[in-house]
Amino acid sequence: MKETREPLQPRDTFSFSCHAGLSCFTSCCRDVNILLSPYDIIRMKRRLGLSSTEFLARFTKTLVAPKTAFLAVQLKMDEESGRRCYFVGSGGCSIYEDRPWSCRMYPLDVDGDCGQYRLIVDRSRCHGLDVREGTNLAQWFRDQGLGPYTAESERFAAVTGDDNLTAWRVSHPQGAHIFHLACYDLDRFRELVFREALYDMIEAGGINLDELRGDDLALLAFAYAWLRALAVGI
Repeated sequence: MKETREPLQPRDTFSFSCHAGLSCFTSCCRDVNILLSPYDIIRMKRRLGLSSTEFLARFTKTLVAPKTAFLAVQLKMDEESGRRCYFVGSGGCSIYEDRPWSCRMYPLDVDGDCGQYRLIVDRSRCHGLDVREGTNLAQWFRDQGLGPYTAESERFAAVTGDDNLTAWRVSHPQGAHIFHLACYDLDRFRELVFREALYDMIEAGGINLDELRGDDLALLAFAYAWLRALAVGI
């Protein structure tokens, strides 16, 4: 089993189990930088019964890259509890079934240079690595319910990697704001879609207005198509 931070191969096994009996339980949920994807926000705001606007205002901050005007939405930590995650108490995570991608992946992360996965902690910090039972990457992804998160991340990556959209976001005075609205603040974007009939601004093939009204994932897919249409000039 892997015990180092070298990249894991698909058949490599690693050991990990997290539970309340560990002395380090929930310590990994304190003072951490967690970037949220649009899909993370959909899952979390639904779980909490909040609109996307309320969720973003209460629990996130937005970072903007100066050269690309790319926005990253970061989960805020609770300053009053020693910078612990707002959703973590003594019993663990209160939104566990809808926790974000980063939390599902722990104790793994993606190596940005090679796109492989590696352990990001060692046994001195995470006692959950002391268990004997092993699992491999494929089993871990299944156990953590990463399928829909991965699929939505790939769709979002295709949008963020669009050169036309990047150039538009940099050159347009409100580019970053519009990108944030369409990708992250879906409930407010939905209001704009129907108030301004944004669905008439792109080819209507495959657009189901009833789905846009009630399905956040359908609205997110529309948002991506709409942004790309803006970038190339409608």
